[in-house]
Amino acid sequence: MSKQAVAVRLRPLEKEDLSRLVRWNSDPEVESLVGLGLPCDLAGCIAWWEESRRSTNTRLFALEDEKGQLIGDLELAHICWRGREAELRIRIGEKAYWNKGYGTLALKQIKRYAFDELGLDRLYLRVYTFNSRAIHCYQKLGFKKKAILKRPQDRDWKDIYLMTMENTTRKKEGRHKVLPIQAGNGKSV
Repeated sequence: MSKQAVAVRLRPLEKEDLSRLVRWNSDPEVESLVGLGLPCDLAGCIAWWEESRRSTNTRLFALEDEKGQLIGDLELAHICWRGREAELRIRIGEKAYWNKGYGTLALKQIKRYAFDELGLDRLYLRVYTFNSRAIHCYQKLGFKKKAILKRPQDRDWKDIYLMTMENTTRKKEGRHKVLPIQAGNGKSV
């Protein structure tokens, strides 16, 4: 029986981590499941990382196992502060850690961070329709399929599910408060 995840640690993605990301970006099996299209060379990856760090609409994280080994990365991208939503991207780049629960543990942590600390109301993600392992993980945590993105005219296109998760724990009082409509006589309608 294979070892299951005990803990995963999220920390800011650092420059020293980027050589590992380049390896994952260059791995056809990893890339076939996530399709990130991130740079496959260190200089390009550094440029992407520096640009992301300057952005107020992106948060980059490294995923470490219980021994401090870098096993994956996670990103909250396209954070819309006014709309209170962000796109989520996660990758377990080290294949020895696939199917062991590390992704689930990381997603639970980022969900708390996004909803409780950043005050977001919605997370969304895109996942290939054939990536059943990832889809199962996302559904287990509360993501729901909202749409299928198709491009029939493109032979190389892979269908994608758009999935979302709403923040159901945060009280919405005081936000978007609905006031009763007053009739001309001062009574609520």
